Amino acid sequence: MSSFTRARFIVASGLGATGVALLDRLVARAASADPGDLQTLNAAIELERAGIKAYDDAAATKLLSPKVLALALIFRRDHQTHLVALAAAVQSGGGMPTAKVANIHYPQLASESDILAFAKGVEEKAASTYLSVIPDFKDRQLAGVAASILGVETIHVGMLAQALGAFPPYPDGFVK
Repeated sequence: MSSFTRARFIVASGLGATGVALLDRLVARAASADPGDLQTLNAAIELERAGIKAYDDAAATKLLSPKVLALALIFRRDHQTHLVALAAAVQSGGGMPTAKVANIHYPQLASESDILAFAKGVEEKAASTYLSVIPDFKDRQLAGVAASILGVETIHVGMLAQALGAFPPYPDGFVK
C-alpha cells in the first residue's frame, strides 16, 4: 500500500464523505504545489504535532475530569487527522514531511483550569498561525484547506473558553 493510500485510509476512517473529499483535494493540489506551499504545509505539520503533544501531556497529568478528558481526546484526534492529511499532501508534492514539533511554552499544569487555559492558548496560537499563512499560499485551494483547519482550531478555542467560563472566546470578534 502506498504511503498516500495508507494515509488516506487512516484519515478516511475518521472522516465523513466531506472530509474524504477535502483530503483528496488537498493531496491532488499538493502534487503540483509550489515549493513554498509545501514548506508552509510542513510548518503546519510542526504545529499539529505540538497540539497532539499538548493533549497527550494534558491527559498524562490525570488532572482532567472525564468530560474534559473526552473533549481533549477529540481535539487530539482532530490534530492527528490534520497531521496525517498534511503529511500526505507534502509527500504528494514530492517533499518529506517534517518530524519537528513546534515549540510551545508550558506553564505549570497543576489543575484542570491550568490545563484548559494552556490548551486554549495552544489553540489560539494554531488559529492565528493558520490565519497568518493563508495569504502566503500560491495555490488558492491549498489556502482553502488551511482556512478549513483554521475553522476547526477556532471551534476548539470557543469550546475551551466556554469550559473555562471565559466566553466569548474572541471578545472583539476577530482571530488575532
